[in-house]
Amino acid sequence: MQLDQKAKDAIEDIINRREGIASMQAQIKEDIKAIAEHLGGKPAQVSKIITLVEKEREKGDVISGERDIIDAAEAMAAQA
Repeated sequence: MQLDQKAKDAIEDIINRREGIASMQAQIKEDIKAIAEHLGGKPAQVSKIITLVEKEREKGDVISGERDIIDAAEAMAAQA
């Protein structure tokens, strides 16, 4: 396969964007860690909050569904 300049430029652009995405993902991970430390919680908890908010904004009724599941689990745990 012979790469002309246009293909090389396009490939280089993709590589640069991937590097940018990796950098942003690393920064987001650090931001989540900082928020968790500020709140006295764990990064996984902050990530769960973010995921729930994103799903709620996309689909709606996600948080109330999660609440129902937690309520059912709490009821079962209380019986044990």
